[in-house]
Amino acid sequence: MNALNEKPLRRITWRVFVDMITPGAVLLSALNPAMLGVILAIEHSGKVDPLLTVILLLIPAAANCSVNLLNDYYDYIGGNDTPENIVAEVEGPLAYHRVEDPRPALYWGIAFFIAACLMGIYVVYRCGPVPAAIGAFGALITATYSGKWISTSHMPIGEVLSGFTMGGLIPLAVYTSLTGSLDFIVLFQSIPMMMVVSEFMLENNTCDMERDRIAGRRTLPMFLGRERAEALAKVTCVFWIGMLVLVVGMYFPFGLPVLALAIFIGRKGIAGVFREERTRENKLPATGALASMAFWLSEGFLAAAVFHMAVERLMAAMF
Repeated sequence: MNALNEKPLRRITWRVFVDMITPGAVLLSALNPAMLGVILAIEHSGKVDPLLTVILLLIPAAANCSVNLLNDYYDYIGGNDTPENIVAEVEGPLAYHRVEDPRPALYWGIAFFIAACLMGIYVVYRCGPVPAAIGAFGALITATYSGKWISTSHMPIGEVLSGFTMGGLIPLAVYTSLTGSLDFIVLFQSIPMMMVVSEFMLENNTCDMERDRIAGRRTLPMFLGRERAEALAKVTCVFWIGMLVLVVGMYFPFGLPVLALAIFIGRKGIAGVFREERTRENKLPATGALASMAFWLSEGFLAAAVFHMAVERLMAAMF
């Protein structure tokens, strides 16, 4: 796509707003980890509070929307996203449409962050200080991810921090809030979700090395170089699949056939992750393959856990 062919927009339209939020990223990076926390809580206690569950699902979704909006805003005003250096509209909606007034993105990003904090206060009121401590740590990382003065997205730790925060702390906070029990084994069970976020970060940063170099970003691929970063991405994908099979086999063994089916359905995306080059020119096919792989592995993981619990309850009722 060539952003120069687009007529400049004076303001952010709903189409641009939705592209900035990136619903697919919210599903994979926020809602799915939260759903894992809910599933683990149901397995632990047998039931959960419906209202509290809904709020706990909305908090990470709002926080993720905030990060996406603020990241697009700061990339645009900082010159990292320009009409000439983006490869697709969804990569930089503000730059693609050459929006004259990007400030609403900042305002909406702050609004989503405040909404997540207010809902977090309710959770603290209901559940006590432990979820608050987990949430505060996650909020701190979220606030510094795309900040003006401190931005972990510009550092070689962004991939790890993002994966740990979104894929690990979200399930732990949700589980702790719903059960009243702090069990760090949840972090181990959440490793497949951590890998989703970290792998996307690694993929994007490897494809964007030239652009990040100009913008002064010092991401992990910038330190490793493209060849080593691509090798690392492939190794971590193997680790991701291996941990997924291990976690399901250890905690949700009846769900292994469901996971196997999900892997089979997503085989083209998985193959694409190992085949596609991670360059600016090939970013859309590369990230498309990863998105397909991430979707089927994540949904397969959740479906396997639900199927296992259903079989367990059916067997308990029968015997």
